[in-house]
Amino acid sequence: MRFKWKVLMLIFLPFPALAATEFPARQIQLSVDQPYQVTNTVMSAMLQATASGKNTAELADAVNKKTHWALQQVHAVQGVQIQSNEYQTQPDYTDGKRSGWTVKQNLQITATNLTDFDRVLGKLQSRLELVSLKSEPALAARDAAEQVASHQAIARFRKRAMAACGDFGYADMRLNTVQILAKRASTVPGVMMAATARSPVESAPGETALSVEVSGSVQCVSATRK
Repeated sequence: MRFKWKVLMLIFLPFPALAATEFPARQIQLSVDQPYQVTNTVMSAMLQATASGKNTAELADAVNKKTHWALQQVHAVQGVQIQSNEYQTQPDYTDGKRSGWTVKQNLQITATNLTDFDRVLGKLQSRLELVSLKSEPALAARDAAEQVASHQAIARFRKRAMAACGDFGYADMRLNTVQILAKRASTVPGVMMAATARSPVESAPGETALSVEVSGSVQCVSATRK
């Protein structure tokens, strides 16, 4: 009888010890995306001075005169910046044979004052071709909005992590790894992209849609058996 009692003790002793232990930590992965919008206050337009014909020297001179005129128009207005970009001389073909040349000079204007921008753009379109028109947020405004969105995304990440751990029967969580990524989304209505055009275009800045993503993994800990 004494032998049987010892055997029973060996069998049942581990069970109280197991009941007192916690569940092993569980790792879960999740992500939170926090969208936000920033008002566009910086307008920019790409324009092109062009000339086509057979004499490249004359064409270059014509493009240079248009470019010089454009610079004068912009420099007369404070708050509007202009810079020259790509310059090209390319052959033209008719029925597979070279028929002449086209010389192009790209100019970009930028401004934060919408009234001045539209006024200068209207003048330049009388001699230059509008290639594209876009707007975007000022860097300081975008950074400020991004910081607010980051705080919101982190708070939502922590709340969702705690809720997920709770659903698994755990009482707490510990951060394992985390990544904060600022994503550039597409612009929302109000931003115009125009094909080559001569007629004056009225700009409409609108807003830019952005988002901050917080992703990572947490350890669910301190769970107890019920």
